[in-house]
Amino acid sequence: MGDLVPADIFERLPERYRRRAREISIRVSEIDALLRRCDTGALRDAAVRLRGQLRPQPDVEMADFAKEFRTACADLPEWAVSEATNDFLAGRVENHTGQFMPTCAEFARHARSIIAPFIGEKSGLRNEAERLFERAEDEARRAAIAIERADPAVRQRVRALIASANAGAPLPVIGHTHAGMTAEDKAEMDKLRVRRPHVSKLPETRLVKGKRS
Repeated sequence: MGDLVPADIFERLPERYRRRAREISIRVSEIDALLRRCDTGALRDAAVRLRGQLRPQPDVEMADFAKEFRTACADLPEWAVSEATNDFLAGRVENHTGQFMPTCAEFARHARSIIAPFIGEKSGLRNEAERLFERAEDEARRAAIAIERADPAVRQRVRALIASANAGAPLPVIGHTHAGMTAEDKAEMDKLRVRRPHVSKLPETRLVKGKRS
């Protein structure tokens, strides 16, 4: 747990965040167990299986291959080495003809692609663990703000501050701008309106013109 969330920070977390930190720690421990390095015996067995079914690379001595193979795959787990060997022997590796033994780099690259999802998951879990305290602090801050906003005394103080800030400012105009117009003013404005006679457009339509013709 200490390698994910320091003890002093862990003790300050709310219970649900502590529970999540424990879950992350358990999963990281499981991934570490999956990624434990294999021994040289597993690497020797993989090389023997490859050599038994595939041709050796031209101009490559098997003693040199065995030495470099151990170096290239020393940090890989046994199960990943076994799966990579099965993939090469079964022809499941893209761009591999299935005739010659893979180079050390080709084999190690394919085996690392097998364990890549677990490495990515572990990295994501560690990032989440590092952010647990920040999330807990942010949640506590939001809760405190919500409680303060609900306090009647605080709301009253806010209204007083708003009233003080708006003191002396002109009041907003409410309602229509012509609400105070008198009947005489309205009559004078009616005199200025231009009343145009209504002219029907029906005589210009095709239906009426067709009947005329």
